[in-house]
Amino acid sequence: MTATNLPRSYAIARVSKVERTGDGHVTSTVLAAPKRKKRVSKRYRKADKVLRRLARAQQVASDDFLARHDRANRKKKNGGVKKFVRNAAKAARKGGKKLRIR
Repeated sequence: MTATNLPRSYAIARVSKVERTGDGHVTSTVLAAPKRKKRVSKRYRKADKVLRRLARAQQVASDDFLARHDRANRKKKNGGVKKFVRNAAKAARKGGKKLRIR
C-alpha cells in the first residue's frame, strides 16, 4: 500500500528516506514532516495576527535604526547622535511599511 491510497484512518506522521552507506551504517533523512497548527482559538486569531505583525514591524524598525546608527558612527564622529532624528524617522517609515495596517 502506498501513502496515496491509504484509508483516511491512517495518519502519516512523516516521510523518511532510509539509506545504507557502503560501510554498513544506516542514515535516515526526513523528507516531509507534518506542520503543527498554532494553538490559538478562533476567537483570538485576528488579535494574534495583529500582535505578530506589530512585533515583526517593531523588530524591522529597530534593526534598521541600529544599522543606520552604526553606519553614521563609522562615518563621522558623533554621527549617531547627530543623525538620530533622521535615522529614527527612516527606520519608523520602514517599520510602518512592514506593519501595513488593514
